[in-house]
Amino acid sequence: MSASSDHSHDHYHSKAFPVKVAAASAQTEKPVEKDTSITRRLLFVIPPTHSSIDAIAQNLAQYKEIPYGLLAIAAYVSAHARFNVEFRVLDMNLYGEPAPQLVEQALLGFEPDIIGVSGLFTSMFTQCRDVSAIIKSLRPNTLLVIGGNVSTNCRKELFQYNPHFDAACHSEGEIPMLDLVNADDPQALLSTHQAWVTREKQANGYIPQAVYIENLDDIPPLDFGLLDLELYDTRCRNNNPFHNDGRGGTRLPFITSRGCPFKCVFCAAGSLSGTSMRYMSTTRFLADVQLAVEKFGMTKIVINDDQALLRKDRMKEILAGLSGMNLVLEFPSGLNVKFIDEELARLFKSAGLEIANLAIESGSERVLKDIIVKPMKVKDVGPAVNMIREAGLLVHGFFIFGFIGETEEDRQMTITMIKEAGIDWANCYTAAPIRGSRLYEICVEKGLIKDDSDILSTNIYQSGIQTSDLTPDELSRYVYRVNLDVNFVNNHRLLVGDYDIAIGYFENVVNNHPSHAFAHYSLAQALERKEGQTKKVIDHQHQFKALISSDPAWAAWAKEFNLQ
Repeated sequence: MSASSDHSHDHYHSKAFPVKVAAASAQTEKPVEKDTSITRRLLFVIPPTHSSIDAIAQNLAQYKEIPYGLLAIAAYVSAHARFNVEFRVLDMNLYGEPAPQLVEQALLGFEPDIIGVSGLFTSMFTQCRDVSAIIKSLRPNTLLVIGGNVSTNCRKELFQYNPHFDAACHSEGEIPMLDLVNADDPQALLSTHQAWVTREKQANGYIPQAVYIENLDDIPPLDFGLLDLELYDTRCRNNNPFHNDGRGGTRLPFITSRGCPFKCVFCAAGSLSGTSMRYMSTTRFLADVQLAVEKFGMTKIVINDDQALLRKDRMKEILAGLSGMNLVLEFPSGLNVKFIDEELARLFKSAGLEIANLAIESGSERVLKDIIVKPMKVKDVGPAVNMIREAGLLVHGFFIFGFIGETEEDRQMTITMIKEAGIDWANCYTAAPIRGSRLYEICVEKGLIKDDSDILSTNIYQSGIQTSDLTPDELSRYVYRVNLDVNFVNNHRLLVGDYDIAIGYFENVVNNHPSHAFAHYSLAQALERKEGQTKKVIDHQHQFKALISSDPAWAAWAKEFNLQ
């Protein structure tokens, strides 16, 4: 397995490989007295996040994301370990070299005591298996463990189909990894620890228990210097029409809270971080932000909380503290419209937010209440969108189609909401039974999942499981049609005459997906309405015509929307 990369072979050897070594250096209120005569070495490996999935390639560009979770583990272990600890991080998403070569390079001059593989998404199940085989072929006697959704929610299948992992960590990994590093006998620790599952424990029916850090202030500031930050994406993840030129500077992730008390049917977040909320203090978070600005040149901050607005007054304090730092702010996980008020909208703007991602999911009250069980109402959407827009922000929305019990009438309500609310850009997904979600449990109960194939076939862009009245293929096509409808042909900014913003959206898509016929068509429409018939308009019109002439799929879509 390998990930695509534009880096040359020489760059790979001279600069690009992110295997910086960092000794334990984090400061804590109660410094651990270390045995400096002993050093424990850990190698973290991140397999390719995405395999070659057509639906993903159609819908978004691939980005290289900084592995926040691994850095949090490294910071916590560094601070609290009773030995010196050195870390290396191999992120295989950064390169196109063969996986065996990448692993060999990461091991040069570094003899790890523990190798940890990050299986953040269940869709990485195969990649984790392939990478673990490579690691064990090179280091058969090194302790090999795995964390993330693969180890938490695919544990039975992991040990059934993968002979290489020695143990799997259940849920969050800071404390379990610290205990493993501190153990005089790691194997004995694995056999008794409540969060670690071995092959033998799994065979005996052991049910692991999560071990959480209750006060997130106990995690020291993250050492982003463990990574080569130049190799990670600096552009904002959103389709941002204000800035489509890949702004420079460093984009760094933060998490100010963990947990989610809600149980939306499609979401697996609670299985990893629990249902009880845990927080970092506002003072500590803002100090970490200032440190990241000064030490790592951060210009864009990403807050990845699952429920950022649950304690709204706390978030207002955070936003007020960010105001004046001249940062670009992102909330990629989505904001609950139920909590948005005028003051919050204004603070979003002053803190550097340009796009508010709203986690709306459906325009049907029945679907929200009875199927998703989401704590919001359809009537919350309009006022929230208006307040956000009045504050000068763009409005993006997350929408999911294809739930069990959903009807075509429900789906049409969602499409109507997107258009009537004036959502600037709609991120549309299929209802996929992700391991760890209630939807997965319901699908099992109803006999819709009868084997383990869902691990390989299910993601938020396509599903091998029929979760609605539409077949999986019909649902994927339906969702993509909605995308073409609301984001291109009937794009809100195009329809209301905000041509500069519409042009920015379409140019982003063209830059990321040069063969996206509808992006060329819509861009030509926006340019012509703004400037009249120009060379750029003609160029994009020609590209649209060339694509629908050479690609039967695009030709069919163009015919369906009467664009030919």
